[in-house]
Amino acid sequence: MTVLLALALVAGSADRVVGVVDVDPILLSEVEAMVTLGRLEAPFLEASEDSLKLVLLDRLIAQKLIFKKAALDSTIEIDREEIAKGVERQLQAFYAQLDSFPETRAELQEAGLTRDRLRQLLMNQGRFQAIIQQMFVSRGKIQPYVSPNEVREYYERHKDSIAVVPGYISMAHIAFSIRPSAAEQARIERKILEIMDILSRGGDFDVLAESFSEDPRTRSRGGSLGWVKRGDLLPEIDSVIFSLPAGRVSPPVPSREGYHLFLVEARSGDKVYVRHILFKQHVTRQDTLRVLELADKIREEIVSGELTFAEAARTYSEDFTTSEQGGFIGEVPLAALTPPFDSVAATVDSGEVSKPFVSDMGVHLLYAADKHEESVLSFDEMQVEIRNYLAALKQEEWLEDLIAEAQEEFYVEKRL
Repeated sequence: MTVLLALALVAGSADRVVGVVDVDPILLSEVEAMVTLGRLEAPFLEASEDSLKLVLLDRLIAQKLIFKKAALDSTIEIDREEIAKGVERQLQAFYAQLDSFPETRAELQEAGLTRDRLRQLLMNQGRFQAIIQQMFVSRGKIQPYVSPNEVREYYERHKDSIAVVPGYISMAHIAFSIRPSAAEQARIERKILEIMDILSRGGDFDVLAESFSEDPRTRSRGGSLGWVKRGDLLPEIDSVIFSLPAGRVSPPVPSREGYHLFLVEARSGDKVYVRHILFKQHVTRQDTLRVLELADKIREEIVSGELTFAEAARTYSEDFTTSEQGGFIGEVPLAALTPPFDSVAATVDSGEVSKPFVSDMGVHLLYAADKHEESVLSFDEMQVEIRNYLAALKQEEWLEDLIAEAQEEFYVEKRL
């Protein structure tokens, strides 16, 4: 029995030979370890598991080919001790971060990537880089030459993708709800009291929902929202219906749609079967104008310096997720803004406050703490980066030539 066949049998079905270089096997577990390491190094890599395995199998084959080629070349001498010191520094820095990422530590353990296994992988990478650099030098390939014309040509051909710097805005806002008039509020209160009186005298909730609810989606089925679990509805509604005893009608619950009465009919595990009656708040143009006038008055106070935007946001904003932070939303790409925020952002420069504007959520003031329009980097700004990139590509070509040369000297087989 050959050594290779014996290794394959020992590996068993859980670990199999997926590549051979000369007489040395490459096991599936080696490839999978490299996949795990690759995912850690580039967590946003979109490649599929299978395609990544093929790429990393090729990398392991290239390593073994270069190691074998170097073993036959007496002029190749690498400082393993220096490589080992560099690897230890990498490992110390890596493990120092793991306390903040327990899920990464668990992933390493699940994949069987012990510290010793990682050390071996990193040592192989370090040896590989050191050997190919010596091989390049021995062939007179010390530094790839990239001509000015190559750099200029690459810039002109790719500047629409590589040189574009997306625009962004670092912004804050103040949000004002548009509430109905006192007369409309009184109308809703009278309607709610009327329905609650009928319910207290034995009225059927589903019949009343069909007659009075202003929710067109549920009205025809007696206000039924069906079985819901936490998170299906708004948080302010969740807090009511999941604390409501079965068979009990809730007090009026406000939401952005209006006011609701809820009836929990049944419970099952973490779900409730619930009905509701919706009383919509009808907002008129006058209601909107009233809030726009208030927002404009506050804007004048900010522009005149009577108060800062952050102070105004903490005092007046009804977006309670941002008000305590002075209305700060964050840094947002201009291309990611949706209407009407995109068109409003186009009208303000850094340090400016927009005029009041209306969205589906109410009235807003928008403050551009910092804003940069989309721009295109010039050739002078990009030429060093492009030259380095093209030099790296030429080094990759040199490496491909080395590997192709080694493939002519040693047997290679892939089984993945």
